[in-house]
Amino acid sequence: TSALIPTPPSSTTAKSSHTNESYDNTSSGSDNMLDLSDDVYNMFFLSNTNGPAFFYAVYIYLLKLSLYTVIAIHLYQEGLPEETDNLVKVTQFLLLPVAVAIQEDLISCFFVIANMEYSPAVLAKNPGASQWKFTVSNLCRGFDGLYCLGINFIVLLQASDVLSLFLNFAALQFLQTIDNVALHLAADGYLAERLEVVADNVATTKLPRKDNRFFNALDSVLFLSTLGGLFAAYIAHVAQQFNASADDVASSEGVN
Repeated sequence: TSALIPTPPSSTTAKSSHTNESYDNTSSGSDNMLDLSDDVYNMFFLSNTNGPAFFYAVYIYLLKLSLYTVIAIHLYQEGLPEETDNLVKVTQFLLLPVAVAIQEDLISCFFVIANMEYSPAVLAKNPGASQWKFTVSNLCRGFDGLYCLGINFIVLLQASDVLSLFLNFAALQFLQTIDNVALHLAADGYLAERLEVVADNVATTKLPRKDNRFFNALDSVLFLSTLGGLFAAYIAHVAQQFNASADDVASSEGVN
């Protein structure tokens, strides 16, 4: 009779089954994990506060802002042209979407806002990766992108011919890659070993994807809003040029 009574599973077997089930759930959920972008902002996020990688990321960020500021001062001294050739105006208009799309830091900022969320699990491998650093790093990334976009927009408006427009537009693009180059220098071991460790962690660390339709749509909303604002600013600039030209014509006819 005892042989007919089913033997309950041992605690070891039950534990093993539960472990395997958890592992399968983790594996199936790997599609909901997102890679971090390769830039020093994520080095700042993962680094120990006041550590070498922390100050390295801060230095690169301040270096980029300083270079942008030097260019901004020069552009302010140059001023905007009173008149622009029609071919240049058409080229400027066509390049407006390109000016937004190539802002890698700004696009990454929009993506993080819409799709990525902080998880305390990241602390297991990166003890300094606090939530405030995750937020601050993305805010700095967004400001970097907006600052660079503003510089590109003014350079675009100051162009006097099509060739100089393309040359000046392309010349500024190398500034956007400074933070990426800085990360790769650290990851390839050209700098301190502790910087290399943090840079390698950027390539392997993942964060969970947001499961919220409202937030998931924000990247498109932010991108289109930025593009719309750029178009509005350009139209206002062209209208101002047209009004100034009309006033000049009217004043010259009045003199005659």
